[in-house]
Amino acid sequence: MHVDVVIPVYNGARFLEEAVRSATSQTLSPARILICDDGSTDETPQIAQRLAAEFGNVEHLRLPHGGEASARNGGIAASTAPYIAFLDADDVWLTRKLEVQMAVFADADERVGVVHSSYEHIDEFGKNIAGETIVPPKRRGDIFRHVLLEDYVVSGSASSVVVKREVLDRAGPFDERLFHGADWDMWIRLAAQAHFDYAPESLVKIRVHGNSIQRFNAKSRALDFFLQRMLVLDKWERIVLSDPEFRSKLRSRALLLLLPTIAEPRRIDAFYKALVAHNGTLGHSLFKNRGDLWFALFHMLGRYGVWRLRRQLWNDRRPFF
Repeated sequence: MHVDVVIPVYNGARFLEEAVRSATSQTLSPARILICDDGSTDETPQIAQRLAAEFGNVEHLRLPHGGEASARNGGIAASTAPYIAFLDADDVWLTRKLEVQMAVFADADERVGVVHSSYEHIDEFGKNIAGETIVPPKRRGDIFRHVLLEDYVVSGSASSVVVKREVLDRAGPFDERLFHGADWDMWIRLAAQAHFDYAPESLVKIRVHGNSIQRFNAKSRALDFFLQRMLVLDKWERIVLSDPEFRSKLRSRALLLLLPTIAEPRRIDAFYKALVAHNGTLGHSLFKNRGDLWFALFHMLGRYGVWRLRRQLWNDRRPFF
């Protein structure tokens, strides 16, 4: 059961070596470890070349800068093994990670195409973080609707996932339009093709630090992230449109994200234009037109914003006026 490891990296010199060595130290050795260098401008290329010279199964792929999804696709295209494991360049595998997951594959029926695991969080210095939310795996089999409509979490990172190459080929490459949610998009498409299984133990250390893509300026980019989410959902328009409760939650989520920008009409208008331009039918199912959006926004401000303001003023013991 040969496994290729795909490690996308962009200017990740600080953590790359630890990630690669965690892959080379596996009790079940990977066939190839592909460092997919996304046009890095720091010391990443030198570190990758040194590790490739030290380990016979480590290769450095120098790729043009195109983003994380593009780098992963470059690694997938270069891989040859029947199984592919993903490892982010700032994460770390425990030594039995591949052995345990491939044992799950060996015991599973042929419908299983993806195996993930539980995980733990570490800080930038490699120390375990207490209090970070861990969402352990709990669903096996056909999890398609759970991932698409119920926000079921497939691990906390792609670093826990091993996938059959044939299933990945059917699902297609990572969507390079997505700077947020590309993993989620892939898990949905894989779940549409195959069953999922998992190893319950923690096999991955996910590093939490200020430069993590999903944490960098996350609050200021919340509207952009929502639009990226809509790009993913647009691929499953028929299913989403048939679920009024889910669409209602999407609408409410959009309004809550827009509420802090209510004094910035141009920003709200830009959001609406992007929503309907890239998500025609689905976008219009959330808001019929600009007037509907603004009406709903002021309605929420009256129902939610004023109540929240009252509570804050009461907590601060200042008179409300």
